[in-house]
Amino acid sequence: MDSSVTLEHGIYMIRVDARIEAPPETVHRLITDYDHLHGINHSIEESHIIKTFGPDRHRVRSVIRACILFFCRHVNQVQDITQQGGRRVEARILPELSDFRYGMAVWQLDGDDAETRMHFTAQLEPAFWVPPLIGPWLFEQKIVSEILESAAVMEADWRGRGVQ
Repeated sequence: MDSSVTLEHGIYMIRVDARIEAPPETVHRLITDYDHLHGINHSIEESHIIKTFGPDRHRVRSVIRACILFFCRHVNQVQDITQQGGRRVEARILPELSDFRYGMAVWQLDGDDAETRMHFTAQLEPAFWVPPLIGPWLFEQKIVSEILESAAVMEADWRGRGVQ
């Protein structure tokens, strides 16, 4: 896994490249199961579709338990999410309904029947306080640990289906 987080003018620029031992179809199915995202990441306490615009476009609300050092808070996030061809997912945060002033994310999935190469990029501007000197490091540690957790769940899901 390769990752980086930088902070520019209050916006966190996040990039993660990960290899997941499951085909892109499995990864896509799990990251777009919006009513059950808590199943792939314990930090997501709640998620559900609040509006459907079409088969590949939804408005999704999630509540995430975010902990930085010893300080934890619930972060609300409402996103308009568009799926493109089973290999790309784009999300745009709605600031008026979220604890973010700005946010967008892209998951690009490439691979074959045995593995997925996931390229994740995001730009986030929290509307809550993040320690400025260690914020990028904390964001990177949190994002990487969550992606590792989610990857392990996706791999176990795929292995559990008897496909190897």
